Amino acid sequence: MKTNNKYIIRYFKIFNIVILLLIIFNILMYIDVTLHRYHSVPKFFITGLIMLLIFISSRIGNQFYSIDTKGETITFETKNIGFFSFINSKTNKIDLPKYKLINYEYHKGLISKELVFYINSKNKVNLSKTRFRLAFISEQDMDNIINELEQIVKTNRLVKNNLEVSI
Repeated sequence: MKTNNKYIIRYFKIFNIVILLLIIFNILMYIDVTLHRYHSVPKFFITGLIMLLIFISSRIGNQFYSIDTKGETITFETKNIGFFSFINSKTNKIDLPKYKLINYEYHKGLISKELVFYINSKNKVNLSKTRFRLAFISEQDMDNIINELEQIVKTNRLVKNNLEVSI
C-alpha cells in the first residue's frame, strides 16, 4: 500500500502566504502608512490573529506524510510544511524491513494524531521507539495504514512463534 497527502502542500503554501500578507499589513498599520479609513479592525486584533495562526500551525504536527509498505520494507515519512518550517526543515523518515516491526501504537489527540513504531534493534533485548506526529490525515487513510500495520505485526508474531516452536 502506498499513500500520501501531497495535496495539503498546496493549501499550506496559500496559508503561509496569507500569514505573510497579514504580517505585512500589520506592520503597515503600526507605522501608520495605511490610510486611517481602512483601520476598521484594531491593530491588536490582527496581531493576535497572526500569533494564533502561527501557534496553531506550529503545534499541529507534521502536515505532510507518505507511507509505502510494498515489498519487503516499510517507508514512512513526515514533514512539517507550516509557517516556520524553514527552521525545522528536517524530514522525519524511517525505512526498515518489515520483520523488524514488533508493534505499533496509535494515539488520537485533540489537534494531531501520533503513530508510534516499536522496532526490534540489533540487541535482542532492546526495542527502539519511533514517534511520528501527524495532522491532516483522513480517517479512511488512517484505517488503511492501521490495517496494513496490523497485518505486518501479525505476520511477524506468527513467524516468531513458528521459529520458537521449531527450535
